[in-house]
Amino acid sequence: MEEKQKTKAGGKLKRNLKREIRRQKGITLIALIITIVILIILATISINIIFGDEGLIKRAEQAKELHEQGASDEEKMLNDVDEYLTSKLEGTSEEETEIKTVKEARDKEIEFKSKKVLKDEVGNNVTIPAGFKVAKDSEDTVQGGVVIEDVSASTDEKVQGSQFVWIPVGEFIKDDKSTVEIVLGRYTFSGTMELANPAYTEENPESYKNEEITYDSDHLYEYLKHRDGVNDTGEEGLNATAYELEKWIISAKNNNGYYIGRYEASYANGAESEENVGDYNNCKSASKISKGFSSDNMKYISGNLWTHITQLNASKVAINTYADSNSIKSDLINSYAWDTAICFIMEATGIDYMNNKTVNTELGNTGNLGGELKDEVCKINDMASNLMEWTTEYNPDFNSFSTPCIRRGGSTVMGETNFSASLRNSITIMEGLPTTFRLTLYFEE
Repeated sequence: MEEKQKTKAGGKLKRNLKREIRRQKGITLIALIITIVILIILATISINIIFGDEGLIKRAEQAKELHEQGASDEEKMLNDVDEYLTSKLEGTSEEETEIKTVKEARDKEIEFKSKKVLKDEVGNNVTIPAGFKVAKDSEDTVQGGVVIEDVSASTDEKVQGSQFVWIPVGEFIKDDKSTVEIVLGRYTFSGTMELANPAYTEENPESYKNEEITYDSDHLYEYLKHRDGVNDTGEEGLNATAYELEKWIISAKNNNGYYIGRYEASYANGAESEENVGDYNNCKSASKISKGFSSDNMKYISGNLWTHITQLNASKVAINTYADSNSIKSDLINSYAWDTAICFIMEATGIDYMNNKTVNTELGNTGNLGGELKDEVCKINDMASNLMEWTTEYNPDFNSFSTPCIRRGGSTVMGETNFSASLRNSITIMEGLPTTFRLTLYFEE
């Protein structure tokens, strides 16, 4: 009996235990379901908080945009304040400060008292030096040719009125809004135009320090260090090198461009009297329309093309021309400036300008006014005609005649078959050689 009761009690206990286990399992399953539902709700809320229209990521993006806009507004405000203070210190007019485009500056004939960055009609930046204005016959766009004219940058009245053309560096926006990259560099022009030495690259921002360029088996250089040169037609002959080539390159890079003379150089002043003849350190040139002049280099007449000057003396005159300016510096044109100008002309016009040659048989006025060929492209005159022009490029491979100097461009007096806009011509240092020169300008950075 007692055994029976024990068995009965044991069975009941088992049944109760099973029911408890089933109950616990049910509670656990419900808890699990509830937990999952809660997690799903929390996940949905979290996703909305992070990724929703008003979520954390969206707000972070908005905060970033607001920060960047604030920084941009602050920079603009600081620039405006700086421009305002500069204008007050330099006497800049309110009208000048408000000018934003090349066209406005040209139409209103504004003389800029301080350095000013303007936009052309398609969005290119053009930096105008203090003491200059946009010339009356300048185009509205860089592609057409933006011309500036000296009003007061030089203290010399015979230099004032000189004109220079903007050569863009970097992204160049054409009139049809397409873009092309104008690389500041030294090029070869043997059949096609090829970049030989960029002045700088992202990988090598100082590649201009690699001075050598190979051109038709010649090894030519642009030295960073200035030298006046040695006037010797023997083995000691050395040409004059660029005055501040590194500064010139940095200026072109920082301002996205540089200037070259619109015209071949004409005589301004400095050696009119007999006692000053030969004192080229005091001579100055002008970039103006001038008369062709083919007499010897001792007959200086203001407004005549400077046709008989050595490379050494051309360098002295070029450097001296704007030595008194606080806004701009000048030098004899270098190979970077000449080659990149040819590159720009070809990109801007679509013509094979590197192979352009003169068809005149007589020396003409600058711009070949009245001649058979009016060689003006992008407002630049006579790179393919009239006279060859001295540069600062150097040929160290002397032959028996010693030819350290490099001349560029077309030449009427040298014949019309072999002399093109891109030509490099190694030549000796000679007095009386029918050669002229052209200035390039750069900003003091």
